[in-house]
Amino acid sequence: MNPNRGREHDMEAITSAVAAALRPVTTRLDALQQRLDSVGTHIQNNDVAAHGRMLQTHLDTLRNGILVDIDQRLTPLNTNVAALQNGTMETNQNVAELRQLLQAARNDIGDAQHAINQHVAQVFIRGCQSYNSGCGFGFTRPFRIVPLVGADGSLQLPSVSLPRLLNTRVISNLPDDELDQYLQIYGIQVESDGQNRRERLSQLRGHIGYVPPDSFTSYGVAIFSLLMGVFSYMFLFFVAALVSGRGPWLLISL
Repeated sequence: MNPNRGREHDMEAITSAVAAALRPVTTRLDALQQRLDSVGTHIQNNDVAAHGRMLQTHLDTLRNGILVDIDQRLTPLNTNVAALQNGTMETNQNVAELRQLLQAARNDIGDAQHAINQHVAQVFIRGCQSYNSGCGFGFTRPFRIVPLVGADGSLQLPSVSLPRLLNTRVISNLPDDELDQYLQIYGIQVESDGQNRRERLSQLRGHIGYVPPDSFTSYGVAIFSLLMGVFSYMFLFFVAALVSGRGPWLLISL
């Protein structure tokens, strides 16, 4: 018997025996691979997609819930902002109206103050004129300087460049230019450009309160001057009380 042939026969027998022994294992491995492939396919086709859809559903729900919650929280905030804007607009309107009222009040106070100043100035001027009416020619008792009323209602003295009208002699000795200046600053209307000097001097004397001695008796002039002085003082006192807010108290005390 050929030894080589016997060895080949043994190898074939061993190979057949090993193949026969491994065949069940190979079969089981093939079945396991098939199951693994099936599981992988199932996971890939079903579980991942299902989990993805589930995750997407949760994300959508969460996003919708957050948006709804944000909207719910923003709604009162927007309402408050709108109310604040409306309140701001109303406040601005009230402030504008208040400014108008304050300006109107300032204007009224200014007008009232101007009127009071004008009235007090006129009373003071009349007081000076009343005093001068009892001074005769002004030599023994000089005339008081009759002030001017400024544009703001304040009292002003005539220009220092003009002579002081303390008596009738000063008035009579006024040059024509100074006489015309006095007539202008006192607002004395001249009837015509051709009015003679005597008439213009008479108008100036009358404005400062000069009364010719032969017009009244000395007793009448004294009484008239006294009454006018008392009246002027009382009127000034009453106006001052009204300005200071003590007018009602003064009326009660009287």
